[in-house]
Amino acid sequence: MTITRRGDGGGSSGGKLGSFWEKLNSSFWFVPAVFVLGAVVLFFATQYLDQLLRADLASLPVVFSGGPSAARSVLAAIAGSVITTVTTAFSLTIVILQLASTSYTPRVLRSFTSDRSVQVVLGTFIATFLYSLLVLRIIREASAEGRSFTPVISVTVAVVLTVACVALLVYFIAHVVNLIQSSTIVQTARRDAMEVIENLDDLGDAPAEDPKAPEERPELRGLLSEEPLVVRARQSGYVQYLNAGEVVEAIVGRSNAPEGGTLVVEIPFGPGHFVAAGLPLVRAWPAKEPRSLEDVHDAFYFGKERSFRQDFAFGLRQLSDIALKGLSPGVNDPTTAMQAMDQVEVMFVALGEKAMPPRVRELEVGGAKVVLKVAYYGFDDVVGLAFDQIRRAAFTSGQVAVLERYLEILGRAIDANRIPERRLALWAGALTVARLAPNEVSDPRDATELLLGAVKLGERLVGAGVGVEADLEELSGLSEDLPEGGRIRGAVEEVLRGATR
Repeated sequence: MTITRRGDGGGSSGGKLGSFWEKLNSSFWFVPAVFVLGAVVLFFATQYLDQLLRADLASLPVVFSGGPSAARSVLAAIAGSVITTVTTAFSLTIVILQLASTSYTPRVLRSFTSDRSVQVVLGTFIATFLYSLLVLRIIREASAEGRSFTPVISVTVAVVLTVACVALLVYFIAHVVNLIQSSTIVQTARRDAMEVIENLDDLGDAPAEDPKAPEERPELRGLLSEEPLVVRARQSGYVQYLNAGEVVEAIVGRSNAPEGGTLVVEIPFGPGHFVAAGLPLVRAWPAKEPRSLEDVHDAFYFGKERSFRQDFAFGLRQLSDIALKGLSPGVNDPTTAMQAMDQVEVMFVALGEKAMPPRVRELEVGGAKVVLKVAYYGFDDVVGLAFDQIRRAAFTSGQVAVLERYLEILGRAIDANRIPERRLALWAGALTVARLAPNEVSDPRDATELLLGAVKLGERLVGAGVGVEADLEELSGLSEDLPEGGRIRGAVEEVLRGATR
C-alpha cells in the first residue's frame, strides 16, 4: 500500500515552528530588517519631538544649531558616505571570505551570514542611511507658504548614529579578521555541534541495552513479509528536524492501534540525511490508512543544507572537510588540519558521557506495542565520519605528525568512552593506521613509532577487558620487515603476558 500526494507539508508542530524560527532568526536579512523598521519608528518619534519642542531647543548646545541648508548638507553627506562605506566594506569582505572558503571550507560564508555581529553592523548602517533620507524630506526652507522648519533633534540623532557607524566599522574590520582565522572557524563548528551533544541523554538515563531491530526478531518476520504502508517524500532536501513521536502518532493513532497487537514503524532517513522526492519517508506494518497523512509530513522539516538542530555529526563533517583542505597538496597546511582534529577530540570526549539517539525504541500506543526504527547516526558512523578521510589524506600527503596526533586523539577518546562497542570502533581506526604504516610511510622509524603508538592503545583496551589480543598479535607480525621491529614484538609480548596474569 503506497500513499503519495503532491504539495508541500505544513509547519504546525512545535518542532517545525522551532526550526522555522531558528532559520528566520539566523537568516542574513532578519536583523537588518528589524533595524530598518526601528529606523522608521525612530524617525516618527524624533519628528514628533521636533514638532513639539522646537521652540525650546534653540539654546541647547548638544543639539544641531544650523539652519535648513546646513541640515540638508549634513544629512546628504551622512546618507552618501554611509551607503558608500557599507557597499565597499561588505564587497571586500565577501571577496576575502571567498578566498577563505577556498582554503578552509565553503561553510565559512554560512558562518559569516549567520553571525549576529555582522548582521547588527549591516543593520545599523542601513538604518542610518534610511533614517537620514526620511529626515531629509521634512526639512523646509522659509517661503510664502510658511516658515522654515529644521528638525534639530532628528538631525542630532542622525549625527549620533553616524558616530556609532564609525565605531562599528572599526569593530567590523577587526571582527572579520578574527572570523576568517582557522582557529575561529573550527571553534565555531565545534561550538554549534556541542550544543546538540549537550542536549543528548546522559548515559545514566539511557536503557542498558537497545531493543533488537525489527528484522532481527523472529516473531516479527511474518508481519514484515507483508506489503507495508509507504509514505513518500514530497520534496527533496536534508532532514533538519524530525519528531519521531509525531510520526508514530500520525501513522498509528489510537484508532489504528489493535489492542495487544504489534506494529512496526520505520523511518529510513534521520536528521542529517538527504531525501530525494519520491523516496519512502516512512514505512509501517501492517499497512493501514494513517490517521493523518499531513501530520506525518509535518513531523519532518527539510532544508537545502544540513542543520545543527538535531545533527551534531554536521560539525564533524565540517571539521573533517577543513582537515582535508589542510592536508591537500594545494593548501599543505597541516597545522590547520590538527586544529580541526583538536576540536574533534573535544566532541568525542564529550560524547563519553552521552547516549547516542536510539535507533530502535518500543512504544505503547492505545494498548498496542509499536517498534520504532529510525536511521539515526550511530557511534561507529560518527567515528568513520570524523577520522577515516583524515587518515587517508594524512597517508597520501605523508604527514606523520598528523598520524601521531590521530592516534593520540583516539587514545583520549578511548579513555573517555568506556562502552566496549565504542572502544572497539575507535580501536579500529588505530588498527588501520598500524596496518598501513609499514607500507605507506617512507621512513621505517616513523612506521615503527606509529605501530608502537597503536600497541600502547591496545594495552589500555586489554587492561580494560576489551578483547584485542588477536589484533596485537597481527601487529607483531607486521613488524617483521621493520629494522626496529623487535621493539614492537617485545611490547606486544609484554602486553599479552600482562593479560594472562
